[in-house]
Amino acid sequence: MPAETPAQHLVLRPLTIAIVVGAVLYQVVLCLINTHFFPATRAMVGLAEAMLMLACLPLLLPRLLPGVVILVSLTGATLCLLALFKGGLDMKGFRDVLIPMWFFWLGRNVGDVRLADRIVKIAVGVVIAVGLYELFAIDSFTSFLDIFGYYVNIGNLQPITEYERESRLQMNGIRPQDMGRTLLPWLLDNHRVSSVFLEPVSLGNFATLVVAWGLSKDRSEKSLMWLFCSAGVVMMVLADSRFALLSVGLLVVLRLLFRGWLLYVPAIMPFVIIGGLVALGLLGSIGYSDTFVGRLVSSAWGLLSFDARMLLGADSGAWFPDQGYAYVLSTFGIVLALGFWLVIWLMSVPDERAARFRCFIAVYISLILTISGTSLFAMKTSALLWFLFGTVLADPARLPVPRHLRAGWSGWGDRMTIHRREADA
Repeated sequence: MPAETPAQHLVLRPLTIAIVVGAVLYQVVLCLINTHFFPATRAMVGLAEAMLMLACLPLLLPRLLPGVVILVSLTGATLCLLALFKGGLDMKGFRDVLIPMWFFWLGRNVGDVRLADRIVKIAVGVVIAVGLYELFAIDSFTSFLDIFGYYVNIGNLQPITEYERESRLQMNGIRPQDMGRTLLPWLLDNHRVSSVFLEPVSLGNFATLVVAWGLSKDRSEKSLMWLFCSAGVVMMVLADSRFALLSVGLLVVLRLLFRGWLLYVPAIMPFVIIGGLVALGLLGSIGYSDTFVGRLVSSAWGLLSFDARMLLGADSGAWFPDQGYAYVLSTFGIVLALGFWLVIWLMSVPDERAARFRCFIAVYISLILTISGTSLFAMKTSALLWFLFGTVLADPARLPVPRHLRAGWSGWGDRMTIHRREADA
């Protein structure tokens, strides 16, 4: 057996699957610990994320990507410079940019789309199974998972609530009675399923990513396309996600109409959206409400509050909870934000499938920043997004397999190769 093997070798597949699926599931594990063993803390969340990232090292270190190293170095230097103006280092800012780079690096080194398909299938299977359990046995589900208590313990709900309540779901786990469910209201009640993500917003985001992955497939992979798109729609309905409904509808239109150079059109989308939001804030007279239009108004007000210091990312007093564009600009500054966006579009893609997926995730990023502050950077969806993007570039590394594992796996690997050849014949 050669000293080096591709990243998708049998020895390394379980590690890759465990890391990416673990990044999807880690919050539900912490919630389970919080409910039945001891209170979770924000430090535990950070430790879990750090452990998942450290587990990537055997797949990362054998090939250091110069572009990633340069981007990490420039980002770190810029954030340290901004810290001098802010009066302190923004650790969350570091974390928010490190996760995308880290998991893109992982996906790039793995470079195996078939393995990525398997990972998405496993994650989707677990998410739908837990989601159906929550839907049909909510009392049993919340007895295992005190979601509300978990978020209170890790500090995510302290700024907005200090009261006790009967429901153990997240605060947005039930649609208000006067608003009602958007998707299948005649069949389902106002309960919004959150599954392993603990909040329905993240389930809707995950559903959008799964549909984007499915729609990026070629015509020769119609069965996979229908599988992933159908699963995404099921999860979208369970979460009653209005964001996913809008995003998935737009992605379907793009899949039907966009080819070739049109797949680059979403590159201008953030600039068009920001311009529209500013115009809405200046000319509109709509008040804030917990609706899609209300969220747009909130984002518009956030952008209109900017001055030169905030635009450069040097103001430490700004807080934008549901205003993604304002959060990105105030945290990283316009120079870094533009740099990140340009890097995505300057990457060389090997085929139209990769170009389609880049187009779709660009649409996802552009839309989610209009209504959400930090959902784009949540590891439970961000890790999968950037892993898949790195994978579609189809540029696997040659990763060394530990010597003591080679002998035990080589025979099985040879037998598996023979079986595959016989099946192909």
